Amino acid sequence: MITVQDMFDYALEMDLSHLANSIYWALQKDKVTFQDDSKKLQAIEFDEVEIKRLMEKNDLNIGKVKLFVMDGPDEWYAFYLAEHSLDAYRLHEELFREQQPKITRADRLMINCMTFMETGAEECLYEHKKEIIAYPAYVGHAKAGERVLYRVEVGA
Repeated sequence: MITVQDMFDYALEMDLSHLANSIYWALQKDKVTFQDDSKKLQAIEFDEVEIKRLMEKNDLNIGKVKLFVMDGPDEWYAFYLAEHSLDAYRLHEELFREQQPKITRADRLMINCMTFMETGAEECLYEHKKEIIAYPAYVGHAKAGERVLYRVEVGA
């Protein structure tokens, strides 16, 4: 059985704002408990106006950490997890002593499975995000069109 708690945790981890806020609303209105089977959510008539308000208010802090990608030489890209692009930019400048002209928000890449060359582990960046303690964080470098992340030595 998948519980409401399991579903809520998954929605938070994967930045699924509508789902997480819908469950949050249902919990607040005592329509479900965390221990209930998640199938119970299917029978609830949700207040979409109130859920939209909750999403805008963002008390659950969904989507605060984003993926930023910076162009590098020879079609290599540096990946960073940060709340703001400027934080990622500053960390890159500090780590690699180089300024980059272009930084792109790339949240769409968060769902892609990436292979981490150091460990051989394959996981999506949402999963990897759970392992990070402080932001901004350098994730690694990848070649254009490839899904292998390499950690480049600082100052290299």
